[in-house]
Amino acid sequence: MLDQVVVSESEDAQRRQAFPVGAAVTLDDLEEAGREHVLDELREREPVTWLPALGGWLITAREPARQILLPKSGATVEAEQNMVRASLGRMMLTVDGEEHERYRQPFEVPFRARESERLFGDSIRAYARELISRIDARSAREGVELTEAFAAPFAVGVAAQVIGLPLDDIRKIDGFYSAFAAAMEYTGDPEPLRRAEAARAELTDLLVQGLSRSAVVSESDLTPDEVAAQLRVVMFGAIETIQASVLTTLMLLLEYPESMAQVRADPSLLVGAVDEAIRWMPPVAFIERWTREPVTLAGVEIREREFVGVSVIAANRDPSVFADPLRFDIHRPNARHGLSFSSGEHHCLGVHLARMQTVIALEEMLDAWPTIELMSVTPPSGFAFRRPADMVVRV
Repeated sequence: MLDQVVVSESEDAQRRQAFPVGAAVTLDDLEEAGREHVLDELREREPVTWLPALGGWLITAREPARQILLPKSGATVEAEQNMVRASLGRMMLTVDGEEHERYRQPFEVPFRARESERLFGDSIRAYARELISRIDARSAREGVELTEAFAAPFAVGVAAQVIGLPLDDIRKIDGFYSAFAAAMEYTGDPEPLRRAEAARAELTDLLVQGLSRSAVVSESDLTPDEVAAQLRVVMFGAIETIQASVLTTLMLLLEYPESMAQVRADPSLLVGAVDEAIRWMPPVAFIERWTREPVTLAGVEIREREFVGVSVIAANRDPSVFADPLRFDIHRPNARHGLSFSSGEHHCLGVHLARMQTVIALEEMLDAWPTIELMSVTPPSGFAFRRPADMVVRV
């Protein structure tokens, strides 16, 4: 396990002088809604920069971001300081090479595009319709808070279907993953990690108790604890990021009436709308790596054992790749060229399922609610993961 190098005060001072734009960036700039323009300025002036607020480097341009995520880059996730490992434990996203392949391989087949649709498409659609039907007429008139009424139960319920486990307590499960997400920040506060560790222990007990009903156990050589560890991260993608993609896509369609009208006239355009929303505001906003050996990115030399973060938001707004990148364009031909699902060997296992699940959710909501209106929304925010904290609609 790599241990991140400690940069001396004198070297930090030299780097601050060499990268003045990065030196001025705060953690709030990386977390709060409305500050994305700071990342745009970084990308234009210092696409690979020293960021004292992180104690490491930050990449905001797409090409060097893509490079650092490739296996041949010499970067690794196996570091003592990995906040994903600290929050979720040792599993496929926090190891490389053969161990990573061993953890990931048993889960590959069900998440292939055709298999995802065959195995889960009908049940996902039926569950979306069931949740929508539970919303009573009075709530529909006065305003529905969609996180609690739809997005959270939809994400948790589908996760249960996918992994074959009965996860009945939606509020509790959603709380576990809120604790995990809150711990993946570089604030130095130990309390979020303590809450994540407690949530991890409780969730692991629930998962191990139900493993006899999961097909994964009989089809791999993983131990029950290893299966539970992988399911924790599979569920993370199926819960935290699905809520984000559903809410953000709907928010943007409601804020761009012309796009909404086009989607209603031709529902096949929803696929492009979802891809564009995920590019425009990625559910996973930040990716972390460490250098095993010296690397050069965009002309910047980075030593071994250094922390390198990728701002997915900034990479997805790179004008050298995406024309007029701040515009929400459901017809954008290369929306999938963003890094919202990462890249390289650690690319998102459930990318096909995530797209299908989000499209189904939007199809069912728009079909059931032809006059849906946005009453209020808290703009997407968060350091590692971004989504609207709440969203109220009149249906």
